[in-house]
Amino acid sequence: MAMSDEVRSNPRYKPREKKSFAESFLPMRGDTPNQIVSKVIVLISIMALIVCGVILGVYFYHIFEAKQNNSKILSKYNEIGSRASGEVPQADLTLDENGEIIRSPLVTMPFAVEMLEINKDYAGYVSIPNCINEAVVQGTDNEYYLNKNIYDQTRQCGTVFADYRNVVNDYADLQSDNIILYGHNQKDGTMFGEMDYYKWDLKYWLKNPFIYFDNKYEQNVYVIIASFVVNDDPKDDNGNVFDYYNYIKFNDTYTYDNFIKELNERTQFYTGIDVNENDKFLTLSTCSYEWDTSRHVIIGRKLRAGETTENIDLSGFEVNPNPKWPAIYYKYNGGAYIPSA
Repeated sequence: MAMSDEVRSNPRYKPREKKSFAESFLPMRGDTPNQIVSKVIVLISIMALIVCGVILGVYFYHIFEAKQNNSKILSKYNEIGSRASGEVPQADLTLDENGEIIRSPLVTMPFAVEMLEINKDYAGYVSIPNCINEAVVQGTDNEYYLNKNIYDQTRQCGTVFADYRNVVNDYADLQSDNIILYGHNQKDGTMFGEMDYYKWDLKYWLKNPFIYFDNKYEQNVYVIIASFVVNDDPKDDNGNVFDYYNYIKFNDTYTYDNFIKELNERTQFYTGIDVNENDKFLTLSTCSYEWDTSRHVIIGRKLRAGETTENIDLSGFEVNPNPKWPAIYYKYNGGAYIPSA
């Protein structure tokens, strides 16, 4: 006789009753305290897994959605907003009989017309080949578009936005001396998520040295002149902060000379590109991950009349042997900043 048959023939043997789902997982009358505690723990664990699953699902859907939105807008831009040859457009200015400037009316570009139908805060389009392709908005503060997409939906990735203090869309000579664009450093590479290469890769910089930024009325090209990591919290640099985000209109407080001095000390690479106080600049700012509240900043100088992406001299690029970092960097990495003589 098999052992199983012997067990079943024993008069004291009682076959185990198959429990229902409710009996297995829900506290029932007659359960011992330990059984109740175990079931509650199991239920909480199941609920936590479901919530986490939903959160992850929404997160990955938003990533997918952002890429789809970006691809759709990029296709539209390539179709109706593509630029020609990298030439910098010049303002059509004439003088009246009294020597006063007569400005030709600003004409909204076709791509901007379509984007303004999507979002009235549309301010431009920024791109670096193989790195950044993003619509830009400008709100009434620097908070709203941190978590709102171009369709005004609440999304973690937000939208690239211009500093609300900037003059972006006006005649070229009336625009801010330095236009600042903010964007999240997305780990999936969208938004400003590919900017990290400009911290250390000279070959990448030389391959992609230009930023293209169209506002609503004109297409502009900037050559990148600086890339650096800076602190946003004074405690990370002995109470000091290079507040690049306040260098919008150069004046007695935020001077052009100090702006250029800070760039030359901090940049990871020297470019050899000359600059002067009559130039216009574009700043891209994003989060960095060297420490909490660090920021990665790229700055470009607008191409001048007669300059193109083909004729500008890029032969002066070289590594900065001693770029200036905030004090917190040296605390964890050693070394020290030694100012140039």
